[in-house]
Amino acid sequence: MKKILLLLLLLSALVQADVVKPALVEVSIFADRKVEIVIDLSLEAAMAGIGTQYKNTTDAPNSTQYDELRALEPKVLRERFKAFELQFLNSIQFNVNDKVQNLHLSRTKLDIVGYKKRPRKTILTYSTQLSEWPKTIAWQYGKIHGDSALRYQVAKKNQYNWSQWQWLRDGKPSGIIDINHPEPLSTNERFLQFISIGFDHVIPKGWDHILFIVGMALSSLLWRPLLLLVTTFTLAHTLTLGLAMYGVVEISARVVEPLIAFSIAYVAIENLIVNQSIKRKSVIVFLFGLIHGLGFATMLKEFEMAPESFLTTLIGFNVGVELAQI
Repeated sequence: MKKILLLLLLLSALVQADVVKPALVEVSIFADRKVEIVIDLSLEAAMAGIGTQYKNTTDAPNSTQYDELRALEPKVLRERFKAFELQFLNSIQFNVNDKVQNLHLSRTKLDIVGYKKRPRKTILTYSTQLSEWPKTIAWQYGKIHGDSALRYQVAKKNQYNWSQWQWLRDGKPSGIIDINHPEPLSTNERFLQFISIGFDHVIPKGWDHILFIVGMALSSLLWRPLLLLVTTFTLAHTLTLGLAMYGVVEISARVVEPLIAFSIAYVAIENLIVNQSIKRKSVIVFLFGLIHGLGFATMLKEFEMAPESFLTTLIGFNVGVELAQI
């Protein structure tokens, strides 16, 4: 039975796919009452109807459509989006002063095809001209697309100050935001929010990390050696997660994701072929833990966080990851 599980683990590691990430939404309100909404997303996933409820694109029933779109040149994909745009606009909603705004596409920025086994970055910039100065705004991303994260900035004496990120899960509306009297998240609220995000990043969406934990568990069925391996893994991924968040270490997801898959395959093969000492296993787990920490950082690094909220975010996310692993 153990060998069968390890073989399944190995096969799972060999399946590579793009990771589905939340859309990042930035609202800028200018002095002339013009509003710009910049949406950073995977356009192919949105067009294929693959939301963040799927960890990887291969988990979705329409993954073939995604792969076809992912292989298109930017010019061709832009043309395809023209036919899809009305459907996309109907799936999102932006309100100002309790009134739904008509959004107009100003710019579309598409990355080159590049490496097809990682998401392609697309930035859609929408705009609208207001007749009066806004008092409140509200945002909702389509439930079919899944999670989004929202922040906004308002012109004030030629200065723009970003609000904190608001994480909106499964198409949840932002609620009415009073831009004149913002209510920032408290430290406790932010801590709990990122515990939830960290947990969700592993269960149900982080099966690559879960597979690695399963591989460690199968390598040692005794609780003390297993505790040592899990602790070693935790220390390692915490180290690189923190360093990556601070910008000390920066490695492309194009490199990190295949290395994570390799780590799962390696653990499975090692358990099938050899019986290594716990000391050697700990060293290997530490090295692979460093890689998995970079994987966790891939998502968190998308958020530009203020220095005062950095530690809360990092600890909260890491606690969530550990709870999921346990």
